Parts: sequence; structure tokens; C-alpha cells
Amino acid sequence: MSDLNKDIDEVLKNLKLAKKSLSNVYLNLIDENDDDFFINLDTGEKVQNLKHDNYGLIIKMTVETFNQLKNNEKHPEDLMFEEKIKISGDLKLLQE
Repeated sequence: MSDLNKDIDEVLKNLKLAKKSLSNVYLNLIDENDDDFFINLDTGEKVQNLKHDNYGLIIKMTVETFNQLKNNEKHPEDLMFEEKIKISGDLKLLQE
């Protein structure tokens, strides 16, 4: 998991998102055992379930898809078209 957290930090740096907007943004990852968990992109905190409905924005994908993005093996638009990435919530949170 620590390698995954390091990878997420690296991806966030490359995205150059406004730090203030990340507190309500979660990455929902599904591992090889079909277990899913949420990572808050502001704090890096891992949670099993969101405790409230006012989450802001969730980006859902498998760990394999995350690694394809991180390693530039696939373009994000291709993965969204293939329905390997699902985004729900307020997209304005990703704007500066």
C-alpha cells in the first residue's frame, strides 16, 4: 500500500491541481481481490466507506487501470471510453 500511496502522490504532483480543491475528492480503487477502498486526495487517508453523501467527487478505477495511467500505457480518454474509469460528483472541484 505504501508504494501505491507514493504513486498517487506522484500522479497528483503531475496533475498540478489546486491543493484546496482536493479535500472533497476521492480515488476509489478496486484491487485484485475485488475489494474497494477510497483514498482522500488531500490527506492520502484510506477509508473503506465514505461516511457521508457530500463527498464532492469520486474517481473510480481498478488498481491495474491506475497503473496503466501512471505508466502512460493508456490515455485517460481511452480508459473512460472503455468504461474503465468512472467519475461521479462535482467536476468543478478539479478546476483552479
